[in-house]
Amino acid sequence: MIENLVIDKGRLFVGFLIVLFFVLSYLILLDNLILLIISIFVIFELHKCKFINSIFDYIIFTLFILIFPFVINKSEIINILNIFFTLLVLIIIFFPNYFLKNFFVITVYIFLYNFFSISNFDRDLMYFTIFIAFFNDTIAYIFGKSLKGPLIVPKVSPNKTWTGTMISFILTALLIFKLEFSIFISCLLSISLFCGDIFFSYIKRKNNLKDFSNFLRGHGGFLDRIDSMYFFLIIVSFISR
Repeated sequence: MIENLVIDKGRLFVGFLIVLFFVLSYLILLDNLILLIISIFVIFELHKCKFINSIFDYIIFTLFILIFPFVINKSEIINILNIFFTLLVLIIIFFPNYFLKNFFVITVYIFLYNFFSISNFDRDLMYFTIFIAFFNDTIAYIFGKSLKGPLIVPKVSPNKTWTGTMISFILTALLIFKLEFSIFISCLLSISLFCGDIFFSYIKRKNNLKDFSNFLRGHGGFLDRIDSMYFFLIIVSFISR
């Protein structure tokens, strides 16, 4: 019941600061600067967790930087990269013992490309993605903590309950629908938030990690905050062009 809900005040405070951070970014037009800061921290976390630790990884990273200016405003290239993204995700899921870290790093780079591309194409879509992800995560956290219930995939995500997930899925889908998306797209986007969360939990469990870092108290690291946006952003990028 609600009275059993224990609020992590540290997590709540950091969550408030994150929201304030993005509200200010929206109001004073700091989109690319904010995305650059996030990208730097994300790449640092990948290095810290040893996902980037070989010559091959640094070559890929260099290519990522070099081709960035030629990709950012090319929707056809972004779409091709997103198909490649999907292929790599499927390989990671079905063949996890082969190049998991390398392939995951590449998908992260493609994800960041999409973020910058969408911010230049339609900045409201970028903030829409961030807002929906935070809304969904907050609803899932509150109802999961208060109502509890059976876990969905305890071996992958030990805190993810059916109750919190279903309520967050329904409320998020309704909110997206209210924003004039079709009911099918609304449900697809809503379930993609859960899939991104589970996918990142899967990556962490495969590498014996609880969080990618502890930069954000109660939230893990920057990678731990973008997990639910992961597939959501790819779908939004595809349907919006």
